[in-house]
Amino acid sequence: MPHNHLFLISLLLFATAAPLAHGQINLGGLTVGGQLCCTSTGNCPGQGVPGAVVNLLCNILGGTTTVGQATTNANGSFNITVPALAGLVLGLPIVPCVAGIQLPLEAVVCPVLSATQGVLSSVVQSVDTVVSTALGLVQNATAVGFIRMGV
Repeated sequence: MPHNHLFLISLLLFATAAPLAHGQINLGGLTVGGQLCCTSTGNCPGQGVPGAVVNLLCNILGGTTTVGQATTNANGSFNITVPALAGLVLGLPIVPCVAGIQLPLEAVVCPVLSATQGVLSSVVQSVDTVVSTALGLVQNATAVGFIRMGV
């Protein structure tokens, strides 16, 4: 009865790969995407800002930790993928994270954001999709709108 054994093994694998009863999913990482535009707020619509460094900062065990970084492309878009880290429990909802961009930016890149200090900060929000990647299952999230923090 090799077919019965194959069925039982498949069922066992499916059961162990299914989400936990708590509603959390064992994830291999987190992907955060967004776009930075050359406006007074950094929000779009507007001309994308290339070459800006975006840091992903997450609140882990009461402290803020930089868990990933990316540079915006020619359209101002960024995508940060980080593997699951010790202390970073991924699932729904995701741990509190923000995408941050240190100001000022270079005047040739974005004159509007070159004359101001502080940080552009955007809350990271889950888009409720989990995709399969080389890291395993990855939670997708997006930066939902920048606000200026600091001086």
